[in-house]
Amino acid sequence: MSAKKNILVSSLIGIGIAAVSSCLVSLLLLAKGAGSLTMTVAEYTQMLAGIILVGLGFGLPSIVYQNDKLAPAYQVLIHMGTGCLVMTLVSFWTGWIPVKAGFWPAFLTIAGEIAVAFIVWLIFYQQEKKLARKMNNRIKQLKK
Repeated sequence: MSAKKNILVSSLIGIGIAAVSSCLVSLLLLAKGAGSLTMTVAEYTQMLAGIILVGLGFGLPSIVYQNDKLAPAYQVLIHMGTGCLVMTLVSFWTGWIPVKAGFWPAFLTIAGEIAVAFIVWLIFYQQEKKLARKMNNRIKQLKK
């Protein structure tokens, strides 16, 4: 796959995951008894822009995993560091972090967002690890 295609696919996957995550959070808030989620058109547009930016913040840097010259720890640091930084900045910009509620609610929201990001990363990591194991087993079978 070409580099441009990889960037596009990574970006679209990131945006998709961000959009699904946003929908799930909204459903959880409603199930928790938040009543209703109401916002102005401007707030809604800002939220959609935030979802896209967060998706790009995680999707674009994920191409770093294609660089075999970088150690895996650096790949994760670049990918997740960039994604979490973008997500945190966007969260302040959109008002997803309840700053007015005080330090602890804001801190716990940031920590929760980062935890969810690493859970998603871990799911993808396990999937890639399983695929690599299958490929290696198949190569061993072909060498016999």
